[in-house]
Amino acid sequence: MPTSMPCPSIRIPMELLTPTAFSQFGTVIENPATSPSSRLAIPDRVPPPEHVQANQGFATKYLDVTHMSNLYNLAPSKKPAKAVMNMFACLPRNLRNNEPSESMPSSWGDLDLEEDEDSNGNYDKQLLDVKILERHPFTTQTFIPMGLSAQDKHTQYLVIVAPTLPASASKRHIGRPPPYPTPMVERKKSFRDIFARARPAPYSTESIPPSPQFAKLHPSARPKGPGLPDLKNLRAFVARGDQAVTYGAGTWHAPMIVIGDRPIDFVVVQFANEVGMEDCQEVELKTGKGAQEGVVVMVDTDGAGKVQVKAGVGSIKAKL
Repeated sequence: MPTSMPCPSIRIPMELLTPTAFSQFGTVIENPATSPSSRLAIPDRVPPPEHVQANQGFATKYLDVTHMSNLYNLAPSKKPAKAVMNMFACLPRNLRNNEPSESMPSSWGDLDLEEDEDSNGNYDKQLLDVKILERHPFTTQTFIPMGLSAQDKHTQYLVIVAPTLPASASKRHIGRPPPYPTPMVERKKSFRDIFARARPAPYSTESIPPSPQFAKLHPSARPKGPGLPDLKNLRAFVARGDQAVTYGAGTWHAPMIVIGDRPIDFVVVQFANEVGMEDCQEVELKTGKGAQEGVVVMVDTDGAGKVQVKAGVGSIKAKL
């Protein structure tokens, strides 16, 4: 039975999945030469990975396109993990019809989200209830869709993620310490550490700089700590068929969500040690007292059934 936490009424608009927008949570794997992200303004672009010519000049090899992390040396059991590759065959989710609500979007309060028609009057607004979030505290997790065209207008998948709250804030949400403590990294004290006690510490216990063993990791791949998900800053991205995603170790995310006409098969690459609570941790989202609904993602589609975005870079109605 997963831990539960109360949540306010929040409606969240969709964003396009781009490497820059997703960088806090992990990496987007896409062909930088053909991706629409390559046409964004430079401030909205992540530099493409290095590349070399391969296969006698008939291929371009992009190097280190994602960041894989195995942090199981920090797990309480100390049981080693191995690389695993699974496949998830995901069915389309059921959406419910739009209903008027006093819910406000999390960090997009300046958007007019009640406009539900385009110039031709053919927008369709539906709602997706987010009931559970999970994380894999000691491993990255890469989802690679199979058989989904980038031009497919009738089936897409959603990537829903949330930052991690500080441990103290998490305790306020559920009235007790976070259920999944990540062990502190033990290290020998240097003379510098000992003499540092003579003056105030410049860092709080919840914002200690990364230790040297994590300094070389991509920020999204470093340990996140034991906190619960920050629902007010939850993000929802719509992905194309030519995009894969890697969730950083410990990143709170919804299970993979397919919307549209047909299932999508995903190949999933991660590390695992077969200790249940170390491989996967879940939090159930329950509507809080006085709230009309819980966490809801607004899914707007056009006449062809293609998801339309209203927030972030590439949005069509954003008032930023």
